[in-house]
Amino acid sequence: MTYLLKPSLPAMALGLLLSSVALAQDAGQAADDLNVVRRVSEILGGEARGPGEEGRIAAISDMIMDGQGVPRYLLLSRGGVAGVGGEKIAVPYGVGQLVYVEDGGWRLILEMTGEQLDQAPTLEEGSLDQLRDPNWLSANRQFFNADQVGNEAGTDDESFLFRASALKGAQVRGTGGEESIANVDEVLLGADDRASYAILGYGGVAGLGKEQVPVPFRMLSLDAEMEDDRYVLVVAIDATKERLQSELAPKLEGEYNRMLDPTFLDRITEYFGGTEDGPGAVEAAPNSLNR
Repeated sequence: MTYLLKPSLPAMALGLLLSSVALAQDAGQAADDLNVVRRVSEILGGEARGPGEEGRIAAISDMIMDGQGVPRYLLLSRGGVAGVGGEKIAVPYGVGQLVYVEDGGWRLILEMTGEQLDQAPTLEEGSLDQLRDPNWLSANRQFFNADQVGNEAGTDDESFLFRASALKGAQVRGTGGEESIANVDEVLLGADDRASYAILGYGGVAGLGKEQVPVPFRMLSLDAEMEDDRYVLVVAIDATKERLQSELAPKLEGEYNRMLDPTFLDRITEYFGGTEDGPGAVEAAPNSLNR
């Protein structure tokens, strides 16, 4: 079930954690040295490893982001099966080093063993409330020797926090009053670790023949609405159905590597306007969305 949380604790704006406390001790490339498409769904399918020969110590089960498309935490699952169940641990984004191993996917290299990770503060299943609890935040920050996220009072009242997995498949509303003109197929991170593009899909049958249009993430706005007995993530784009689904719109055609081509990125920028290297401002409701 998905819940909407009403933040009640004031705080200063969040600061993006960019410092690493560990070096990759595995065959791989650091995320900031990569020439690969950073698909959020692939990062969520990765794993956390300890130093040296420690090997896998947890699964990367989700990413907590804010309404500006900035990752705040990597959510790890320890125990359970295939990342389902088990303890949930929110590692501040920037702690450890996220590396990519060809044919091996994404790995978060941490400077601790699995037994040490077992001592980390945990998140209650299905809730992000603790991310606004000053006591929990302080304990989590001290455990990971991380820079402060927010201040002692917790997370900023104006911050919209959500699980990145909630974006997958989310319906996208257009400015022409259309309830749904596409679905979110994927989110891509830029070199600055912010969400830079959303891949929107429409048409086709059972995934076949679908058109995919990459759009700057800054064009999206995020909110949450009640649906039956739960809140769901609502995504809107500053474009009409006609504009998004035009034959002139740049198409991905299933080739994610096209997002590494500067000429193709220029086409996106020219068609939709704005800059191609950052999401820019996103209007987001002052709420947190849980899974």
